[in-house]
Amino acid sequence: MSYLYLKADIFPNLAKREEVEAAYRELITASLDEPGCLLYDLVVDDENPGVWHMFEKWQSREIWDQHMVSPHVAKIQRIEAGLTVKPTILNFYESVLAPVSH
Repeated sequence: MSYLYLKADIFPNLAKREEVEAAYRELITASLDEPGCLLYDLVVDDENPGVWHMFEKWQSREIWDQHMVSPHVAKIQRIEAGLTVKPTILNFYESVLAPVSH
């Protein structure tokens, strides 16, 4: 099995920080409840606080594709332009090695 990893580079409008945080908190909470979502975490770039990174790990690309048509993703897509200063950049990665169990 090869996991799908995603790093989304988000450029929040820091003048609306509370609103931005609330919107992404709602997205994260709903996403973590989805089957196949193994990680969904938002962090601030240490070198540039105007860039946030959403790290995601999914059991497969197909499961992520289903996630992308969920109501909570549709909602963030509708409101994101009003919360950010430029479009989000998606960076995809797949695991090279099979998962190692402990």
